[in-house]
Amino acid sequence: MITKKRRKGTINYLLFLVPISILIIIGAFILRNKIIQKNEITHYISDCNHVMYANAPINPCKKLNDSNEVQMVHALKNGLKKPLNSKADFYAKCDSLKRQSILFEVTDSKFYQLKELKYSLPFLIPEAIDMLNEIGYRFQEKLKEKKQNYYRFRITSLLRTEEDQSKLHHHNGNAAEHSTHLYGTTVDISYKNFYNTQKDSIESSFEAVQALTKVLVDMRQECRLLAVRERHQSCFHITVVVCQPDLNKKNQDFAKK
Repeated sequence: MITKKRRKGTINYLLFLVPISILIIIGAFILRNKIIQKNEITHYISDCNHVMYANAPINPCKKLNDSNEVQMVHALKNGLKKPLNSKADFYAKCDSLKRQSILFEVTDSKFYQLKELKYSLPFLIPEAIDMLNEIGYRFQEKLKEKKQNYYRFRITSLLRTEEDQSKLHHHNGNAAEHSTHLYGTTVDISYKNFYNTQKDSIESSFEAVQALTKVLVDMRQECRLLAVRERHQSCFHITVVVCQPDLNKKNQDFAKK
């Protein structure tokens, strides 16, 4: 039989354990939110000067007309070393690519919504995700000025395999045979329509198009991205520009010797 003393000890232990467990759960929740928040805002506080320290050739520009050839230079420099053959090839290598922090998954966020993907996979290199989040943050700031920050832009394409690109090229003759999407550095953002969070609907918006265009032009002038407006697909085709000040400093120091 359990004595009163043992029963009392058990109750006291449980009374001590329950609040400790609650505190641990609350602490883990707060830490998780901080990590998520940190991941979302690291790019906002980045002080890397892309104009000076881009790791591939680029000059400031006020126009969104960067060709596939120009964007390819940056894709080859910063993206996957070799395109993936097919979705089966991707799934076979996915865990390894994520463990090595080469690719990260892109999911719906407070800034953007993924359209149903037919010819691509929701993955990008980490620098491209930082770029995407910064576009989203600035987009929301622009919309706040118009009191219309209930719009999110829509992503229509991300990482593609060679098989995806071949199918897309046969389906759409305007699609390049060799695309920067193959390297995980590039994303397509629709300007045809946006997600309205208030109405839970997809709709066009002149103000949202203007805000998104202004953000991309600003970031293009800062050499943070390369972009072209694709009229046939009603999207902006955008490739990340990677900034590496330490590498450039080493090169400069070596040149002085």
